[in-house]
Amino acid sequence: MFEDRTYEKIMDECLAAAPKGIDVRQGSIFYDAVAAACFKITQYYADLRNAFDLVFITTAVDEYLDRRGAEYNVFRNSATRATYKFVFSGTGPLVGNRFFHNGLYFILRYRENNDGTNVFYLEAEEPGIAGNNIVNGTAAIPLDNISGLESARFGDLLEPGTDTENDDSYRRRIQEKIAGPAENGNRQHYKTWCESVDGVGCARIISHFAGKNTVMGVIIGANGEPGTDELVKRVQDYVDPITKNVKIIFDGKEYTVGDGLGNGVSNIGAHFLAKAAEKVSINIDFTAIADINFNKDGIKESAKKVLEAYFYDLTLKTPENETVIIQKSIIGAILLSLPGLRDYNNLNLDCYINEETQDSSGKEEVFDGNGKKEIAKDEFGNIKLNDEQVAVIGEVSIN
Repeated sequence: MFEDRTYEKIMDECLAAAPKGIDVRQGSIFYDAVAAACFKITQYYADLRNAFDLVFITTAVDEYLDRRGAEYNVFRNSATRATYKFVFSGTGPLVGNRFFHNGLYFILRYRENNDGTNVFYLEAEEPGIAGNNIVNGTAAIPLDNISGLESARFGDLLEPGTDTENDDSYRRRIQEKIAGPAENGNRQHYKTWCESVDGVGCARIISHFAGKNTVMGVIIGANGEPGTDELVKRVQDYVDPITKNVKIIFDGKEYTVGDGLGNGVSNIGAHFLAKAAEKVSINIDFTAIADINFNKDGIKESAKKVLEAYFYDLTLKTPENETVIIQKSIIGAILLSLPGLRDYNNLNLDCYINEETQDSSGKEEVFDGNGKKEIAKDEFGNIKLNDEQVAVIGEVSIN
C-alpha cells in the first residue's frame, strides 16, 4: 500500500497541476516552492505505510507485536537464566553468594527436589544464552572471601538460558491461538498453554496417550533440543500439577500423570503429563573434495554449524500435523553450500537413541533400554521421527 507514492510521482503530479503559463522547469520559483512540500508528503506516505504494517499481526514487530498479542491474551516469552550444578569442597558457601567466570556473574541458589534430595546450583544473573557454554569442572570464582571454602566449580548445565522470544516464534503462537481456536481444553489449547511457559520453544500434543482423559505434552526447549527436567516440571506445574502421584497403566506401561483436579490451567478430569522430547542424535559422515585453502576441521565446524541451524528450523517450524523428516538430499545440498567444499560423496546418516546406533540404510528398529523404538525410513535413507522425538546433530565426520 502506498508503494507508488514516490517523490518523483508526487512531484510530477504537482508540476502537472501548475497554472497554465507557469514556468515549471527545475530551478524555477514554482518548482522550488513545491519541491519541499512534495518531499514532506513522501515522508508522510512512508510513515503511513509503516504504521499500516505495525497494526497487522503478519507484519507487526517488537512492542507493536506485543500489543497485538496481548489482545488475544498471548504474551511474549521472557528470557531465562542458565543454571549449573554447584560442586564444592570444604565449608559450604551461603545461598546468595556471588561467583563469576569470564565476565559472567552467578548467584548461588538452593532447592529441594521432589525425591527429597537437595541441590545447590548457580544461576546466571543476566538472562540469555550467553551463560550456556561453561564447561563442566570450570572454576567458579567467589566475589567475596568465603571462610573454609576450598574449591568451587561449575557442574553440569541444569537448564540452558534462553533469549527473549523472537518475533517469528511469538507471531506463530499468536496466529495459532487465533486459528486454533485454543479454547475449552482442546488440543490447540494445551499447545498454547505449554508454549506460554518461558523457555519452551515448541510443544507437541498427544491425545489419549494412556487411555481416555489423558494428554501428553512433548516439550522441546527454545534451543531446539529436548526440554530439561526443570523446564518440563515448570510446564507440568502450570498445566496440571503432580501432587498425588496418580498412576495409570496402559499397554503394559505405567505413567505418573497430573492430578486432573483443575489446580493448573487444564480442565478438571483431564490428566496431563509433560515429557521431554526423546533425543535422536544424527551422525553424518561423507567424503569431501575441498579447496586447497580450507582444512578438514574448518569444513567440519562449518558443516556442524549450518546443520544445527537446519535441525533447529526443522524442529521448531514444522507444522503440528506434519511429520518431521530428516532428508538426506537437503543435507547434501547444505553441504554443497559450504565455502571451500567443491563436492562430496558417500554421504551417510546414522541415528542413535541412548547410545544405541542405527544405520539409516539398515534395520528399522533401535533400542532405548525400555523396548524397541522404530525409526521410520524410506528407500532414500531419509529419517522420519515420531511426535515424541527430536533430532539433534551428533558427530560430523569427513573421510
